[in-house]
Amino acid sequence: MRLLWLISLALILGVAFTRAVEDNEFAEFEDDEPVVVAVKKEEEKPTTTPPPTVSKHGKTDKDVDFGVEDDDFGVENPDADDEAIDMSGGDGKDDVSDISNDGIKAQPLKFADVPAHFRSNWGSYQVEAVVIFLLLVYLTNYLAGRGANQAIAFSWVDTHRDLLEQQFSVVGDDGLSETPSNGQLNRETDNVFGMWCTGRVGVSGCMVHIRTIKRQDLVSRVWGIFNKNYDRVTLTFDVDAGEMDSFVVAAGQKKSLTRLHKDLLDLAQYTTEKKLSSGQSLPSSFALISESSEVAACLLDSTVLQLVKKHEDYIEYIHVSDQFSGPKPPDGETLTRLPETRRVAVFSFILQNQAVDYDREDEAEMIQMAFYIVDKMRRFRLSREAKMKADKRRQTAVELFQKSNHQARQEAAQNRREEKTRERKEKLMNEEDPDKQRRLEALEYKKELKAKQPRMKQMKMK
Repeated sequence: MRLLWLISLALILGVAFTRAVEDNEFAEFEDDEPVVVAVKKEEEKPTTTPPPTVSKHGKTDKDVDFGVEDDDFGVENPDADDEAIDMSGGDGKDDVSDISNDGIKAQPLKFADVPAHFRSNWGSYQVEAVVIFLLLVYLTNYLAGRGANQAIAFSWVDTHRDLLEQQFSVVGDDGLSETPSNGQLNRETDNVFGMWCTGRVGVSGCMVHIRTIKRQDLVSRVWGIFNKNYDRVTLTFDVDAGEMDSFVVAAGQKKSLTRLHKDLLDLAQYTTEKKLSSGQSLPSSFALISESSEVAACLLDSTVLQLVKKHEDYIEYIHVSDQFSGPKPPDGETLTRLPETRRVAVFSFILQNQAVDYDREDEAEMIQMAFYIVDKMRRFRLSREAKMKADKRRQTAVELFQKSNHQARQEAAQNRREEKTRERKEKLMNEEDPDKQRRLEALEYKKELKAKQPRMKQMKMK
């Protein structure tokens, strides 16, 4: 980041320096005006008139007779003027030369020098300089942010590898090789890293997701200044069939739990807001939604509540469900078949790497709490009455889904029938042959009568 600030400072100083120069975008097309140099006229030398020449007939030039009689003296003759001009030499070059000699000396024609594209006035390229500067800043931030996210993910794995290896026989399997491999951290995106752990009793596997802040994105980093965000670690346990009873429960920070209850299908169908029994309570910033109060009181015992109160700021939510099917479909869309459900236990923790009093031991305690809840969940069994209510809720949910799906199919079929009827009527209206049009009308009338008749099932009696 120090290099980034140095580059920014250098570019700002360069732009400020160029503004000191005259900012004229058309300076390169302007030519300097020619400087007029005063030339002193040469002193006029006395000229002597040449003596008159004598012609063969004995007349001088002054005595040349132009055929003008004395009687026409004082009368203008335009023809005589033209002849006089012709006799003076024709093109008048002598007069022009005399004027140029007496006045300023004529300068030769000069062509303006076309300047090169790149010139010393860098003020003309301020927009390009700003664009290049922004690209350099974005590229530098991308490289630095991606490296920081990767360092955070690998640091977390290296710190808690021993604890994970105590709970699982395989930690970090890539899922590609035939033989299990250890220590493989997969980078899914520039800010999401995943690691698969397996080999534990009652659990088919655990997916560890490390979701860091989008430090590689400059826009997200600027937005994070106004909207605070944190790095998160999510542990998702896939529980084997028969290892847990039928219940859905979730506890966590109010903001996160409200979002989950709105987005996840199992929480929206089966859970309502609950409170713990007397003598036990969650922190004020936490909320509890559960299918049964019996489940919440069993899983959230005094040991779990003590850890929750201790790490209140770093536990986002705890979600245990036997009907986990992912997010709900968007508004206006319906599922065509019953979604597949999984038995999961999800734990989301906020990393403390941005805190001043950063301690890895606190993270280890939260991970141990997750294993403690998974073991207790496997041992827990509902009472007979609670079990019957839970099974009835699941059966009701299946019936409601089938009913809504059947209704959606009926509406789709009705829309298709109406579309076909509309096409037949349009074809009838566009028909130009009268005979064919009458036949189509009769056929359409028969179809309408048949549709209005009640459907009766014929039974044969033996």
